[in-house]
Amino acid sequence: MEKLEDYALEPGKTAMALVLFRDALHHICRIHRVLNQPRGNALLVGVGGSGRKSLARLATFVADLKCFSIEITKQYRQNEFREDLKSLYRQAGVANKPTVFLFDDTQIVLEGFLEDVN
Repeated sequence: MEKLEDYALEPGKTAMALVLFRDALHHICRIHRVLNQPRGNALLVGVGGSGRKSLARLATFVADLKCFSIEITKQYRQNEFREDLKSLYRQAGVANKPTVFLFDDTQIVLEGFLEDVN
């Protein structure tokens, strides 16, 4: 609960109105454990509105990692996606900042996005 309050106080982050029931806490712990493993990655599956993205953001914050996510616009295409990936690679690789790439199914505008990530 304390980390959730700390997250809301971080500059550039908006407060999340989460109810942290037992299962949600277990999911945060699982995500946190995976993220702390070398080259750890996870595919979170569930119905829309179940809190996957919020729990992933909170677990990222608790693990003291940077969260990188793309912002889709009407003109967002392959070139913009590749530029965002370059920014991600600069942050994670060149600057050596431990980073989580949070990529949502609603952000897959073109099938080529998945090919680039793969």
